[in-house]
Order: sequence, then structure tokens, then C-alpha cells
Amino acid sequence: MEKSILFFDIDGTIVSEDGRHIIPKSTKDALKQARENGHIIMVNTGRTSLIVDKNVRELGFSGLICGCGTQIILDDKEILRHKNDAAKCREIADLFEKLKISAIFEGADQMGYNKDLEINDELRSMIDLFEQMNYRMITTDSNDFYFDKLFCWARDDESFEEFESVLSKDFGIIRRGDTGIIRRCEVVPKGYSKATGMEFVMKKLGIPRERSFAFGDSTNDLPMLEYAAHSAAMGGCPPDVAQKVEFVTDTLYNDGLANAMKRFKLI
Repeated sequence: MEKSILFFDIDGTIVSEDGRHIIPKSTKDALKQARENGHIIMVNTGRTSLIVDKNVRELGFSGLICGCGTQIILDDKEILRHKNDAAKCREIADLFEKLKISAIFEGADQMGYNKDLEINDELRSMIDLFEQMNYRMITTDSNDFYFDKLFCWARDDESFEEFESVLSKDFGIIRRGDTGIIRRCEVVPKGYSKATGMEFVMKKLGIPRERSFAFGDSTNDLPMLEYAAHSAAMGGCPPDVAQKVEFVTDTLYNDGLANAMKRFKLI
């Protein structure tokens, strides 16, 4: 069987997003079979490496593309890392305080938030989980504050125009689903995405693009799904994701990832 490289999102693709954080047995077995068939398997996630859980790392991946391409680890060695300028990080944090935009500031070795702004239920659950996992948590007034990327909850009013105007100079803004008057946005440095991470790894390993496969479920997976020669989305994905892949497989709990890999004849 010709060796291919397979890229996998984590949340909603490998691990359930219903609070149970389940990895189906069929997924574990499929990843093991793919390795045994000689394929290279890679995580490709919006998570920074700090919060890639042990249960994911133990699945035998050759490497991790983290933070939407801002950090790449291959065979336990960091081969790429983009870290935002500290002054730029401070500028963005000050802007968010002015506009009253809550955010989780994500770094490869720490997570940050503004303790003086509203902490909504989603942010509170993140903070509680990260503290429970003993991840390093800082606040935006810390001397060593920085972030690689961020996730925020911006209001759908005139403040969003200033938010978008300032950030779009240096960052890409990925809409992750709005809730009422709140726009949920993932913010990533320009020039970095899940696709740029794929390209970097494939060039490093000398694997042609036509032997690439990608599996995801959400809007921040679109660069990865569109860049790969072959792609599948998980059942229940948004319509704009479903339109960009070869097919939509079953849901995570209905062996969706394993079934997609079988359909591609990877296992």
C-alpha cells in the first residue's frame, strides 16, 4: 500500500465535544491500523500544544500541528514555532479591554484571560477545565503575557467594526458560530493555518500533496480540508464545511472517522 499522510482535527473528529471527551474504540483501532499500514498520521488542531491531552497523544501520532499552524512538532521535536510580538499581544489585550471583549488567549505554554471583563459560561468552563488540568493560567496584566492565537466573544454591534479593522491587519478572523448578539471568533496570525502546517510538514517529509488526506468537522478545518487532495467531514458538520469535502461521513459516535478511512481504503 502506498504511504500517505493523514491529518486529523481533534475536537468533534477524534474527541467528542459533548463534555464527555470520548474517543470511540473504532477511532483508536482505525488510527492503529493506519499506522500499521505504513501511513503517517498527524494531529492538525486549533488547540495549542499545551492543551493536547495525554489521551490524544497516546494514540501514536507522528506529530502535532497546533494552534492552527503556529507550532509544529514532529517526532517529539519542535520544527516550527510562531510567537507573536509581545507589544502586539499587549495592544490586542488593551483593545479587548476597551471594547469589553472577553477572550481566552492561547499559548503553547500558558493560557490567559482578562479577569476584569465578563467571564461568560463558555469561558468559565474553559478556565475551570484548564485549572483542573493544572495548565499554567495567567491574566492579561501579567508581565509575561503573550498569546499565539485566541478565541473571543465579540458583540454584534459597532464595536465589532473596530475589532475587525484593527485585528485584520495582522490576523485572520475565523467565525466559529454566533449565539444571539455574540460573534464567536477564532483569531490566528496571518500566514498561518491548518493548511500552511500541512504544507510545511509534507515538504519536510517529501510527501506529495496527492497522497494527503484530511478529516475535520468545523470552519477552522476548512483550510486543511480544501488543501488536502482528499477530505472528509464528520456527520453533523456545518453546511459550509460539507460543501468543501469529497463526502460527509457518519457522526463520531457512529464510527464516522473509521468509516471515512475505510472508504478511502486507508485501512
